[in-house]
Amino acid sequence: MGKDPLKVVQKCVEKRDEAVQNDKEGYDDCVCLVDVDEHQTLPAAIQLAEREGIWLLISNLKFEAWLRWHAEDKRSALNSAQLDDVVTKLGLVKGKILSQSFPFHQVYDACGTARAVDPEMRSGRRGPDPSSAMPILVDLLQGE
Repeated sequence: MGKDPLKVVQKCVEKRDEAVQNDKEGYDDCVCLVDVDEHQTLPAAIQLAEREGIWLLISNLKFEAWLRWHAEDKRSALNSAQLDDVVTKLGLVKGKILSQSFPFHQVYDACGTARAVDPEMRSGRRGPDPSSAMPILVDLLQGE
């Protein structure tokens, strides 16, 4: 479905509804991860997710901000190319693939930075640049 936030949410709704129609148990939660980037459909995606009860977790400018916070607590706004350079230099990614040495154990540090940057974090909210609502997913995965 590509990177378009509205298409991501539409696909999530489709998958959720298919599960219900096929008499599967369904899902406890439905979560979509999207970037702000320069997507024109983000406002429509936010409205659809809210209407459908989908957790829409937005990273501003993009997901790499979340990855960066696993290695450093720096909060400067960077353009897309600069952010790509930083996460590459930190050894977090190779292209769009996480490195084998990615510091997953630093997830709580990343959550702390993300919450400090955006104390009003919630589903469907476009936070400041940089920001990421990924701590909400971490909480969901832990049953919180």
